[in-house]
Amino acid sequence: MNVREALPDEMAAVGELRVGAYRALGLLKEGDPYTDSLRALGTDGRGEVLVAAEGERVVGTILFVPWSESSKVARGPDEAEVRAFAVAPEAQGRGVGRSLVRAVAARASERGVSRLVLSTQPSMLAAQALYRAHGFTRTPERDWTPGPGVDLLTYALALPERVAAPRPAPRPADRG
Repeated sequence: MNVREALPDEMAAVGELRVGAYRALGLLKEGDPYTDSLRALGTDGRGEVLVAAEGERVVGTILFVPWSESSKVARGPDEAEVRAFAVAPEAQGRGVGRSLVRAVAARASERGVSRLVLSTQPSMLAAQALYRAHGFTRTPERDWTPGPGVDLLTYALALPERVAAPRPAPRPADRG
């Protein structure tokens, strides 16, 4: 399995994987207005879509979204959001989700983010266990309701501060 940025020609498959995974968990019903939004996340250039691929097949995805004025949970430029995390039902339990969470945390750290935040539905128990296993903690003060009947729990991960590699000491001038 390889975790990498999604290729432009994979975005339709990424959208379908998300919808299929959410439906398999009973989180998205046929005709749900969120379906089109879920499919489209990351296609507008906001954020970086990462995928887990086995050969040519995408089996998981996660979206890294740096803070912006339209952020739902991130509160400043030192924070970024994780969105649209999904693993194909037949690939669950094989470490795909774990690899994606590690990759998005590494991406955030590379970008100088100090805190990674996300929202999850209360029924997404396996995802919540995975987040906790990777150091995410609950942030109930950020919980929110984007629409009637949709309550979201929030989690955050404090990322270690990046330390610049030490510069080598100057070499003494040769004294001939």
